[in-house]
Amino acid sequence: MTLNEHELDSSTPDESSSEKMPGYERLWRLVLAVAIVGGPLGYYVGSALNSTVHENGSTSIAANAAANPIFNAVHLVAYVLASFLLPLGAVGLAYLTYARAPWPATIGGLLAVVGWLPFSALTALDDLMRAMAQLPDSGSYATLLDRFANDAVMGGYLLVYIVGHLVAYVLLAIALRRAGVIPSWAAWSMLASSPLTVAVFVLPGRPLVLGDVALTLLVIGSIPAARAMATRSRLSTP
Repeated sequence: MTLNEHELDSSTPDESSSEKMPGYERLWRLVLAVAIVGGPLGYYVGSALNSTVHENGSTSIAANAAANPIFNAVHLVAYVLASFLLPLGAVGLAYLTYARAPWPATIGGLLAVVGWLPFSALTALDDLMRAMAQLPDSGSYATLLDRFANDAVMGGYLLVYIVGHLVAYVLLAIALRRAGVIPSWAAWSMLASSPLTVAVFVLPGRPLVLGDVALTLLVIGSIPAARAMATRSRLSTP
């Protein structure tokens, strides 16, 4: 048997498995592929249109009152969509790498799901600010907003959100590269999004532009993973 014949024979099972893939498997893989890239993309769009920097109650309400109502509504819609897609996308990334990197996939996947779940509560906080800004004498609600946004419940959500998903994408990027699912540049792009996000919180002046760069890198790094989920007839195997 020649090399070309061997390559042809070895590729035949892949093509056969692709043709015989059940419809339900195609469906959930398509959903996960959309979630893998759609979650970060929704987050990016929502952040780009978000008028609030969450400094304090009065500043946040004033920013919402002055914001373009259409842009503000689109930002909330994008965040709501992202809040559903991001945990699903994390499951998809873990699934892609589980066979060849089970521990990073398991720990990273669990941390990502837990880390993204509070995003719904943070989105609801943005909606609360917009609702307060639309009421008469909106500035009078600043103290209530501060107490709500900084209490133990919302603080706990924020802490889990920051630690969970940022550590998760480091582990998932390593697992994706180890499994050969995405190229090196995509793994580095995904991994670099985490320290850049941390820099937004720790550097003086809160350079929000770093957050935009981090989300851009996360979207770019997620595209090859979404493509692998949607198109590979065989996912990672030992």
